[in-house]
Amino acid sequence: MDTDKSKNRCYNIVGGPNKDTIFDACKYAYSKSSHIDVYFSVVTGYTAPPETPGCAHVLMDLSDIVIAGVEHEDGTGDKLNLHGYCNVNENGFLNTTGCLARCPYKFTAYYNTRERKGTINFYR
Repeated sequence: MDTDKSKNRCYNIVGGPNKDTIFDACKYAYSKSSHIDVYFSVVTGYTAPPETPGCAHVLMDLSDIVIAGVEHEDGTGDKLNLHGYCNVNENGFLNTTGCLARCPYKFTAYYNTRERKGTINFYR
């Protein structure tokens, strides 16, 4: 994954949580007693050209997503700007301990809760 901000890479979100889950996850982001799991389906590629019948998404391996901030993008109430952090398995390989090699990243995202689609940018 490229971390150079001058090469801003944007990934598509093709699925994710509803609005209530996002706000609850932000509300309890730093709580010791409660945790709200959130997950975004982020596309890194396709199994064939996207217009090909039977083509499937190749999804990024994300975990431990924390939503640290939520901002309304416009007056509809459905479009949100998010920021937070998560762990990303950058290349799908196991590390020397036999676990997936996960690296912490910060993220910013635009997310439409009605369509459950958007874009996400990762940086360190």
